[in-house]
Amino acid sequence: MHINEERIFSLPRSTFPMAGAAWMVLAAALFAVMNGLVRAAADMGMHPFQIGFLRSVVALLVLSPFLLRALSREGLSVLKTDLPFRHFSRSAGSTGGMLFFVFAIAQIPMAQATTITFSAPILITVGGALLLGEVVRLRRWVAVTIGFLGVLIVIRPGATEVGIGTLSAVAAAVSMTAAALIAKSLTRSEPVLRIMIYTNLGMTLLTLPLALWVWKPMTLEMWGIGCAIGGIAAISQTSVTRSFAAADASMVMPFDYLRLPFVALIAYFAFGEVPDTFTWIGAAVIIGSALYIAHRERVLAKRAAHT
Repeated sequence: MHINEERIFSLPRSTFPMAGAAWMVLAAALFAVMNGLVRAAADMGMHPFQIGFLRSVVALLVLSPFLLRALSREGLSVLKTDLPFRHFSRSAGSTGGMLFFVFAIAQIPMAQATTITFSAPILITVGGALLLGEVVRLRRWVAVTIGFLGVLIVIRPGATEVGIGTLSAVAAAVSMTAAALIAKSLTRSEPVLRIMIYTNLGMTLLTLPLALWVWKPMTLEMWGIGCAIGGIAAISQTSVTRSFAAADASMVMPFDYLRLPFVALIAYFAFGEVPDTFTWIGAAVIIGSALYIAHRERVLAKRAAHT
């Protein structure tokens, strides 16, 4: 079967909003499944560094056929870039986000860790204003503040002990934010396939020495779960890319929050975890503020288009 990598990895003008929503729902479900597999791997004794390396190298292998086809058609120009440090920085941020999140879900309930990482869009708004020079007006700053209060509701500093799992989830959100901001700047001049290849290549190189440092013998089941994590990660990334290709980001991003009920279901049936009331309340506050930020971006984009 002929696979058109240009169609998969390009970002054409948005024309199919429902298709975009469907791709994002699929990505949310796949990310939830991947998180469940990561938790299962951790419970089996796999070190987060091992999990991170397998996730990265398998995702790179899944992407390699698209790269080889692009190389056969366009040559080394596919990989030529004037922004090597920025690509490396994106890989470092993605690696940090992945490893911190693996540490988090090994220590605290999956739904709680997922909810904390939902603060990433809020942090991206702050980072876009401070680092990329984006204009953020009063309403969005208010939404950001409310979203931060939602994070505090979930963490409850002072009411409960803030352990390593919670701190890891916060660090994961910060790292994901850094990676997203760098990716946003890269998309201004770099094709998506190049970004994805360099990101996963960098993640593989960064996690390899860490994995070798703590490597333990693995059973066949462990290898299977590790490979499944990497394969699902690559498919999830592609689903997100296809979502952005079919519709505006502000339209499809709200569907990413379906990760929480998906994660909650997997956590309940696979691990017997039940999210507490504060997690759901905090999630509602965080998601509400992030949705408002997305709404404001859409409104401002429409105004700019008509001026």
